[in-house]
Amino acid sequence: MNKEKVFITGVSGFLGCELAHKCVENGYEVAGLVRQHPKPNEAVESLRGKITLYEGDLCDPVRMNNIIREYNPEYICHLGALTRVSYSFDHVIETMRTNLEGTVNLTTAAEKYGSNLKRFIYASSMETYGNQPEYQKKMIPVDEKVPQNAGSPYAVWKIASETYLKQRFYANNFPCICLRQTNTYGRHFDDYFVVEAFVTSMLKNKKVVNFGDPRPVRNFLYVNDLIDLYITLLKNGNKKLNGHSFCTGPSNGITIAELADMIARKLDWHGKINWYTREIRDGEIFYLNSTNKKVTLMTDWEPKTTLSKGLDKTILCWKEKLCIE
Repeated sequence: MNKEKVFITGVSGFLGCELAHKCVENGYEVAGLVRQHPKPNEAVESLRGKITLYEGDLCDPVRMNNIIREYNPEYICHLGALTRVSYSFDHVIETMRTNLEGTVNLTTAAEKYGSNLKRFIYASSMETYGNQPEYQKKMIPVDEKVPQNAGSPYAVWKIASETYLKQRFYANNFPCICLRQTNTYGRHFDDYFVVEAFVTSMLKNKKVVNFGDPRPVRNFLYVNDLIDLYITLLKNGNKKLNGHSFCTGPSNGITIAELADMIARKLDWHGKINWYTREIRDGEIFYLNSTNKKVTLMTDWEPKTTLSKGLDKTILCWKEKLCIE
């Protein structure tokens, strides 16, 4: 019996790599897109020999056409993007080309040559909600009914991509699902993002660490739970899921300062945090917290890992990586 094929963009990144490994474990044949002439990458090296790797650029429509025509997957998981929100302010065109034009190119290729396509899952973002003062004031998690309100170029292109995909669903029954993903943590090869940045900084520096704004509220989803959601959507053949956007939750929003305190207690770290000494992004969004009620109702998936347990796992991973007892 032939295995069903999954094509994943962004396999050189955190989520794409984790998803590729999980798909292989679940018996899928997997191919992934990596940028042409990539630098040595821990994620890509971990996948060599396990999946088919295609070099290419989302901004190259001919290359996307050729890949989809050749591989002809049943499922496409589109995670490839420029993901650093702050970067999008000074690199608007580059971010637009990769995140929006790349999505259009891939969607077009899937419509033209994806004759076996059953589902296209798009990685959108909680960032698309932007400032929501009424929800922030009452500390109410947002859901899919809340109007999106972009606070960054990154969010603009994510909203535009969602809108385009839903137009294709409306016009041509394109089998898309959009996931408005929460801050996902549990990285083991990138310490740029907030959870991993706190963990590694406190492990390396016992006295003083420098960080940005302590006030924003964020919710956090452990990587294994998000990957389980992707697998759930690959296995669930209910066509009524197509055309929907889903928030991933969980509604566990805390301030960045509270997150730092949690990590410091777990590490028994008693140093000082110099706030406002690292990058403060333009147009900071002070409240991003979502509920997973809709996706749980429609699929029975729900996050299983508490923030406390997820932090424990992330800390253990980085202690091992940094050879710290």
